[in-house]
Formats: sequence, structure tokens, C-alpha cells
Amino acid sequence: MGGIYVGLTLMLTFNMVVGTGRFEVSILALFNESGQMSDGNCCSKSRDNGSCSSPCHTFFAVCLQHYSVDIPEFPRCTYGRVVTPIFNFSMSNDSTVTKKKYLVKIPFQFSWPETFSLVIDAWRNIHPDFSTKGVSNRVLRAVATDKLNPPSQWVKRKAKAYDIEIDYKYRVICDEFYYSDTCEQICRHRNDNFGHYVCDETGSKVCLPGWQGEFCQEAVCTEKCNSSRGYCENPFECRCFLGWTGESCDKCIPNPGCVNGFCYEPWQCICRSGWAGRYCDIVQHYCTNHQPCRNGGTCLNDAKNNFTCLCSTGYTGRTCENEVCFDIHCQNGGKCQGTSKGDAKCVCPEGFYGQHCQHIKSSCKDITCANSGTCSDGKYGAYCSCLAGFEGKYCESEIDECRSNPCANGGTCLDGVNDFICRCKENYMGKTCGIIMDPCYGIKCFNGGRCHITAGFRAHCICPRGFSGKRCESKINVCKNIICRNGGSCMKSDTGDYSCICLNGFHGDFCELSVQSCTSSSCQNGGICKQYGNHTRCICPSKFIGEKCESSDIDLEEEISGSYAQNLCAKCQVNVFWTILFILLDFLIPP
Repeated sequence: MGGIYVGLTLMLTFNMVVGTGRFEVSILALFNESGQMSDGNCCSKSRDNGSCSSPCHTFFAVCLQHYSVDIPEFPRCTYGRVVTPIFNFSMSNDSTVTKKKYLVKIPFQFSWPETFSLVIDAWRNIHPDFSTKGVSNRVLRAVATDKLNPPSQWVKRKAKAYDIEIDYKYRVICDEFYYSDTCEQICRHRNDNFGHYVCDETGSKVCLPGWQGEFCQEAVCTEKCNSSRGYCENPFECRCFLGWTGESCDKCIPNPGCVNGFCYEPWQCICRSGWAGRYCDIVQHYCTNHQPCRNGGTCLNDAKNNFTCLCSTGYTGRTCENEVCFDIHCQNGGKCQGTSKGDAKCVCPEGFYGQHCQHIKSSCKDITCANSGTCSDGKYGAYCSCLAGFEGKYCESEIDECRSNPCANGGTCLDGVNDFICRCKENYMGKTCGIIMDPCYGIKCFNGGRCHITAGFRAHCICPRGFSGKRCESKINVCKNIICRNGGSCMKSDTGDYSCICLNGFHGDFCELSVQSCTSSSCQNGGICKQYGNHTRCICPSKFIGEKCESSDIDLEEEISGSYAQNLCAKCQVNVFWTILFILLDFLIPP
């Protein structure tokens, strides 16, 4: 009783580890020209001139069970059992081999044990329900006891008795997304928010270029990126945390408003020499450097306002710019009005003007305007309005129109009255010699560049590949902003373009692609593509072979799955629970 209890406990614990895959058996041919049974008797129980009178109507029972040296007449088939349909034979010499090849699939959902026993019985059909109940109806038995680890290649075997022979092959493979020797390791290629990886042949995750971590969800930043101050959400980038900047996120951002300061940590404002204040905007020696106080005022350095002026008697204002009005300062009978705050002024009598009433107003009787100028009386006395081309207090001077050098491109200016004439050099014309008859005249384009006249009649240098600038004087570094990934290096080509030289295993414009990965067209004819690191492999259906399952291996093949076997023989199915229980009972109960 104790042994059974322990066996059940072990079985339940073991059942928690689940693998999933299938064992496939392909029956290639059955040779039975004589129509005999394994004991030498005729399948039809009758002979005609010493030969069997009719062929055997045969079907197969495929049994897969745990490893066992001694196979009983009626094995348990603990891993599964499948029965094929009946197929007939003609006695003609060219039809002694089956015209169909049957693929039997026995799925399993447990940890593949590596060892197994395979039993294939060919039965004479007398009645679908009774043919397998008597050993006397068996045409031939084939037994294979072997060790296989998925994914395995096809193993070919044959069994023979008298003139009867059966050719078959078998293999074991894991279902899609299942790996390892036991088909327990689950791994699904993905490149999304939940991971960026492919699976190797053991089912382990292999991160795509630019990703790392247990599930390949962590992006690999640029090599120079400071990990404590920057981060990345996509491969080969560097985004800075708040308060840091720069290509490598190694430069701190000072306090906003900091004028003449720097920082060691974000938001600091450490003043440079000669500056003070919260934002380093106060000049410590403003008085010495600028001397802002006027009219004899004394300057004092101020930590808040840069400076403060102590004004002399008679002056006021921030820089002592305002003169305080006293009667003694108003001349020619002027009167002082206002206060000592700087808003006082002198009120001048008729005929005088100025801050201190120091100027005498003139009249048109007192002045004469030259060169046909016109005299007018104004607020501050008489003045002359000059004709065009003349200037001066009394219009006494002719204006030199050549004074402003109006002639461009080396033209010579000749002065006139309210006008000028430009004598232009060769290839120039216009009022100021500003029109170039040949814009490319005198223009030199360096490094093989050539001068071109634009639609706006201007000279423009067309530079050869690899050079830039107004005169093609600058050499372009084509690799400056190019990042070749996965260890690739940027090289300049003879034509001036760039190209990434990739390490083995990578390709693409920036070496961003691995050499080989599964695509929808990797495998043909229903093959399953498996990714193993940087290479792939196709698991082919039994009908096809080749690197991409592109070649047909057999003429005609019919698949028989476990569900078909269930319809043929529902009593033969054994679920995983009873399968494991039978295995444990074999070990716990002595024979």
C-alpha cells in the first residue's frame, strides 16, 4: 500500500513537467509476394499448385512504449498506438511493393525520455475488431529499441521473415516553439515590447543586436553613454536624465538664468571670476571696469545692482546725469522751476534758449542763407533750409555724393550737384557698377569645383563629391555622423560615399542585420523553420527532403495521426496519466 502511494506521488510531481512533440513513423514498403504469414502459412489458408492463392489484405498497428528489452505479445503502448487502413496487394511481379507510404504521427505531451521501444505489427485482415486479438493473424512483427534526442534525422530500419519484408523509418521532433532533448524548453522568437531575441538549438534566448537582459528587453546604449546619467529605449542611442546633456550625457545643465556661471551637478550656478549674485549676473568690479558715475559722482560696488553712485552737489540720478537747478545756474535772466529731484529746469526769457538759457535766439534779419537756401524762424531761432545737394548751417557747402563710396567693384566716382557718376571697370555696369556682365569673372572654385551662373544671375560654385563651402574649400568627412553597428567600421569609398565594413555574421547598410533568420519563405512544402543563433534549420514533413524541404522524397504518402487511430481503436488510447502510472508500477511491483 505504501509503494502505491509513493508511486502516485512521484507520478503527479513528474507530470508537472510537460514537453510536447511527436514521434513519426513512415512505412516505406511491404514485400510479401508469396502472400504468406510470419509462420510460413498462407494468408488465404489455401494453396494453388504449391503457392498461396491470394495476396494478404494487410494493415499495420504501430505501438510506441517505454524502453523495454522484452516485448510481450500484446504490448501496453504506453506512449501511443495507431492503426493504419487496410491496403491490398496484387500478385504481379511489378506490384509486390505497396503503392502508398503511410506516415504515422504519435503525439506526446510529456518529457521525452530519450529511450523507447517501437513495435510495428502487420496484421492479416479478417475482421477490423478481431484481427489483432490472435497471434495467428499476424503477418510480420518489426521491433526497434533505440535512443533518440529531438530533433533527430530519420532512422531507417527493416524486418524480414521468410519472403516477407517491411521497410520503415522513424524520427522524433519537438513541436514548434519547443526545444531541448526532452522538448520541455519553450522558446518563441519575438521582436516586440516583450523581448527581442531568437532561440538557439537548446531553446535558450539569443538577444538580437542592440538588446540585452534575461528577456532581451534592455536596449544597449552607445558605448560612450554614461550609464548613471543617461539611458536608452532603443539600441545604440543615449538619452539624458533630467539635468544632463551632451552626446554622452556627461555635461550638467546649470540653473536656468545663470549668466556667467557653470556647474558640477545639475541646476548649480557657480560664478566665474569677477561675477557674483544668484545668477552670476553681478559684476564684482563694475565701478573700476565701467566708471558709470558722471559729473564727479563716486561709484560704490553693489552686490544687488552692480553699482551705486554718490552724486556731487548739484547733480542727481542713477549715474548723476541730472543737474539740480538753482537760480545761479540760469543765465540771461532765466528762472529756475522745480525741485532738487532732477526734474527742475530753467524758464528762459524771450530771445534766449538752452538748459541754462545760455543761447541767444537769432532771426532771419541776422543770417544770410547761401546757395538759394531759405531762412525760417523756429523755436530755437532762425535756420536755413537748403536745396538738394547742399548742406551746412547756412547752406554754404555742396554735398560730396562720392563721400559714401557708392561705386562698387572698383568703379571711380565723379561728384556732381545732388548726383554722381560711376566709371565702371571691365565686366561691370549700372549706376553703381553693381551689375556683373559675367558673374563668374574672377571667381575661383577650389578642389575641382566649377562656377555656375544661377537664375538670379549670380555666381555659384558646384563642388565635386566630398567637398563643400562657398568656394568648395572644405573637405566633407562622410563618416562623421555614421554609426556602423555590431562592431562594423565606416570607410570612405573612392567615389566619396561611405560604406560600413561589417564583421562576420552581420550585414546591411549599417551592419544591423544578422546573417540568417527565419522568414515566411525559409522552408517550403510545409516545413517548420527553427532558428539556432545565427543559422536556421528546416524540419521537413516526411514527404520532402532538402535544406529547404524543396525535394520530394516519396511518390505518395498518407498521414495517419493519433486522432485517426482513436477513431479506429478508441480502446487503444492511453492518456498521459495512465502512461506514467504504468511506468512507475513496472519499477515498484516486482515481477
